[in-house]
Amino acid sequence: NFFIEAFKLKKPVIDTTGAGDAFNGAFAVGLANSLEIKEALIFANKVAGISTTKLGAAASMPFTKELENY
Repeated sequence: NFFIEAFKLKKPVIDTTGAGDAFNGAFAVGLANSLEIKEALIFANKVAGISTTKLGAAASMPFTKELENY
């Protein structure tokens, strides 16, 4: 077992719509790219957290460049 802390955001949370979808999608991507479960969860946590700093669902999904620079 392990505990993963909430991702530290650079911007305030403005909308949580789609955060669960962002997490699930990113977790699947992490596993599909052969990340260990813990690393896939950390990646999904980051993607979902960043998605809450934007409005909407699909429009809030972060791009790869955003993840690299966050």
